[in-house]
Amino acid sequence: MRLRSFSALLVCASVLSACSDGPTPPPTVGPLTQLAVRSGDDQSAPAARPLTSPIVIVPQDAAGRTVVNQTATFAVTAGGGSLSSTTGQTNSDGSITAPTWTLGKFDVPQELTVDVAGRTLVVGASVTTGYVVNVRFFGGPIAPEQQTAFTTAAARVRGFIVGAVPPENMAGARMDSADTGNGEMVPFCTGPGSPPLNETVNGLLIFASAQSIDGPNGTLAQAGPCYIRSSTDFRTVVGVMQFDSDDLQTLTPNQLLDVITHEMLHVVGLGAFWDPPPQGKNLITGSGAPGAGYIGAAGLAGCRAVGGTVVCANSVPIEDCVGETNCGGGSRESHWKEGTFDRELMTSFLNNGPPNPLSLMTIRSFEDLGYVVNTAPADNYTVFLPGFTAPSGGASSIMFSRNWERPLPFRPRPVRPGGWKLEREP
Repeated sequence: MRLRSFSALLVCASVLSACSDGPTPPPTVGPLTQLAVRSGDDQSAPAARPLTSPIVIVPQDAAGRTVVNQTATFAVTAGGGSLSSTTGQTNSDGSITAPTWTLGKFDVPQELTVDVAGRTLVVGASVTTGYVVNVRFFGGPIAPEQQTAFTTAAARVRGFIVGAVPPENMAGARMDSADTGNGEMVPFCTGPGSPPLNETVNGLLIFASAQSIDGPNGTLAQAGPCYIRSSTDFRTVVGVMQFDSDDLQTLTPNQLLDVITHEMLHVVGLGAFWDPPPQGKNLITGSGAPGAGYIGAAGLAGCRAVGGTVVCANSVPIEDCVGETNCGGGSRESHWKEGTFDRELMTSFLNNGPPNPLSLMTIRSFEDLGYVVNTAPADNYTVFLPGFTAPSGGASSIMFSRNWERPLPFRPRPVRPGGWKLEREP
């Protein structure tokens, strides 16, 4: 009996030993406490274009173990982009793939917020662009909301002009006055009392101010290039934007942004270099006569692409002031024609109501000046046939009943030798 009992004990011990050497069961996954990004964070893409790599989110417990069977919702919370859906795709391992994220039109930080059962996570992205626009304020104080409108407009420009331009050493460049070549000194760029520059400009430097010009209901703005890269490279190095403080404060936020963006595009070069050489790229046909038109190949193609196959059969109609009241000065032959293109941002008059659209036509016209552009940020805009009225989506009255902008009283100067001398505007 004792031997039999001892043998039984050995068998039991052997069985227990074998059991203890078996696989350890997986630990129990705890409740959801956090979210982690497995891949896809901190990507970049051109403005208004989708990210190319998937964003994968992992719901986790406190120990970092995947919590399966979760549902995520997604929302763009900064940058103004869009999503293909508000929910993600749940994968077999419990991770969740975000919907396609198309970035916004402005070169500003982009954010996507993920929510899983009340736990949130922010995924960041950035806009790809090689173009630099810096706004520097001078003169009197500018209200914070006005400063924001300037920096927002610059971010818009960086979203659709994307190619880098050559840096320029501007050390010693005068900003106060310049010699016309006839022994006469005239105010230049930022005016008397301004010190010379002492820096290299990578891209575009804009000096902006709000000060009294001629009191309420007169000139609202004057803007344009001060220095360009050479006598044949018309891409602006330094420009100036001046607004009448008496008028600027009367604008709504939408009007303010439209006006500042409009003037900033003149500084970049729209309308400033359409003239024949040596002052421009020779982009106008019929100058000085009714029916003048823009013949730059890219801008012309842009007009046709948004419905202007008839209107822009031979050229893009530009402002000739025929049929327009309070037209002239800074309007003539430096804008698209108001009577043809209505609400488009770069016509000679801006409209009330919804923001004035920045069209593919305007964006592509910058190709004709030598810029590399991204066409995706163009706003929805259609050129309608003559005789048809475009739906406005709201009030479409003219914002100003006066000739509200005027050109700078000087022409820009080339940084490199070989250009024309500074001269007064006629």
